[in-house]
Amino acid sequence: MNYLKNILILTIMLPIQKITADLLFQEPQAHLYWKALMLAANNKKDEAIDLVKKIRAGDLPNSQSNLDTIEDFFDYLFVSGASRDPQLLSYLGLFESIGVREHNAHLNDVSPSAIQLAVQEQQKNLQMLKRHSVERMTPEQQLSHNIVAWMLEHENKGAEFVYHDYRINQMFGILVDLSMTLMEFHRLELPEDCEHYLSRLAGVPKQFEQTIELLEHQKNLGITPPAFALKKIITIIDHSLPQTIEENIFYLNLIKKAEKIEQIDRNKLAERAKDIILNKVYPAYKKLRDYCQQLLDESNNANNGVWALPNGDAYYAHTLARHTTTDLSADEIHALGLKEVAKIHKQMREIFVREGMNDASKSVGELMQDLAKDERFYFPETEEGRKQCIAEFEAIVERSRKELYPLFDIKPKAQLKIQAVPKHEEEGQPGAYYAPASIDGSRPGIFFANLRSMREMPIYHMETLTIHEAEPGHHFQIALQQEMQMPLLRKLGNYNVYYEGWALYTEKLAYEQGFYSSSFAQLGHLADELFRAARLVVDTGIHHKRWSREQAIDYMVQVTGMPKSSVATEIERYFVYPGQACSYKIGQLKLLELRKRMKDALGDKFDIREFHNVVLKLGAAPLTVLEEVVDEYIAMKQVY
Repeated sequence: MNYLKNILILTIMLPIQKITADLLFQEPQAHLYWKALMLAANNKKDEAIDLVKKIRAGDLPNSQSNLDTIEDFFDYLFVSGASRDPQLLSYLGLFESIGVREHNAHLNDVSPSAIQLAVQEQQKNLQMLKRHSVERMTPEQQLSHNIVAWMLEHENKGAEFVYHDYRINQMFGILVDLSMTLMEFHRLELPEDCEHYLSRLAGVPKQFEQTIELLEHQKNLGITPPAFALKKIITIIDHSLPQTIEENIFYLNLIKKAEKIEQIDRNKLAERAKDIILNKVYPAYKKLRDYCQQLLDESNNANNGVWALPNGDAYYAHTLARHTTTDLSADEIHALGLKEVAKIHKQMREIFVREGMNDASKSVGELMQDLAKDERFYFPETEEGRKQCIAEFEAIVERSRKELYPLFDIKPKAQLKIQAVPKHEEEGQPGAYYAPASIDGSRPGIFFANLRSMREMPIYHMETLTIHEAEPGHHFQIALQQEMQMPLLRKLGNYNVYYEGWALYTEKLAYEQGFYSSSFAQLGHLADELFRAARLVVDTGIHHKRWSREQAIDYMVQVTGMPKSSVATEIERYFVYPGQACSYKIGQLKLLELRKRMKDALGDKFDIREFHNVVLKLGAAPLTVLEEVVDEYIAMKQVY
């Protein structure tokens, strides 16, 4: 998901021909390749393939890029950003679906100059958008305009904070994006794919030089990742450098997938890969490691929230607005979190009383800790136990489709895969996360479960986790969004409050429908919701009220009863991704509020499937836009 985060931010206003010729393709073919990509993105794959064939044959049709319509402008925004983001293009898989693969030989430019160039042009893009008359647009065009305008306006307001984000950390960013690109998104199906893979490996030193340049620039501005993040980055790098090249994940990935490719010399390929990894990749990783160690040595072991950064309070307010799309202050969000924690504690206590498991002398967190000691709630701490866990996740998905699909008129086509988080990434990753399918459908959506310790994956938690990450949560919603007829920018739109609010809403929906199979599974759901409510408290505590890492960990352990190891990973995530953790509960509460508003207004006319249609067909959007769409639907329904 992190590849989608900056697609609207990192757009520059230059003629499309100039952008693409410089980076990926040569003119006069360049803008035609991008035209083919947009055809594929708009479900016109046959036309796109035919255009690519003509380009390859030198039969160039007369075509000019223009920005006459708002759709042209939306396409322009995507192309201008994607032409400088070959790793995003690999993630999307659109070019590959029409036979274009040249971009897969490149890595992104992550240097300060590349970032600054994009920032300098943000205001121009916003001005270009404002030249289009909203009054002359169709209702659907107006929706697209409002969704895109919100992001452009917000990022322009926050241009001064472009270097405040921690672009390399233990969870995401440059280091993790490289690994995901090579391991998950770079296709290895043809001989040329192997050549491009080797080119990307050979490009690692340049990208890591740019990374060091960026980190040095941030340091000079007074912006350095927390000490714990630097320690974990160093650990991730160490795990990426096994003593023998044959054990390196990039080497193993290439050799394994190349077994299915014909017309290649596998022995020669292996030798070339080993040479590049030994003489280019390993030295680059070691140089980056040394620099991170230097930063750590200079950090005085500081683990502060972003309040400690230059103009940190304003930056945090900016991130809260980005992730919640509201104007709620940190103090308001903190108070909301405390209120929600108390409400959910009461609901959980009622279940403990009902089951005869209550102890009035203990807090809800302590009762959950007692529950967590029961061995029947865990799969064995073995590889077989991990296989059983994945199989159980798959069974829960099938049951969710059977029991919850009747609540929806529309369903996604994209396939879903469930797998464990890769071993080398377990330490820095949360308990679970979702990676979307490719838009062309060739790569399934992936629900990653972190099985580093089976004690962190209790069985009573698995049902609500599956609903959230898979169906009808993230996979269901994001796959549908990618399959909708809408501008590509909206298909890729990144509004956390919508995505995460929807996923948490579906957990509550399953609870309301009696999906959870036992009182323990109900507690698992409420514990998950409690966890999201506590996030409102700790995120604002860390970044606004200046809580320490230890204070935040202690609060969440006390309130939720979660294992301290899991809590530590979560708290460290909030440190490096300020504001994002607040999006879940705020988005869920807004969806529940809007559903109630529609139900109260329509009475007998209310159909929950229609409410879901309104939300899902809109796709990711600011809450203000979502509310307007729901209110318009209510008004229309009341008339008819």
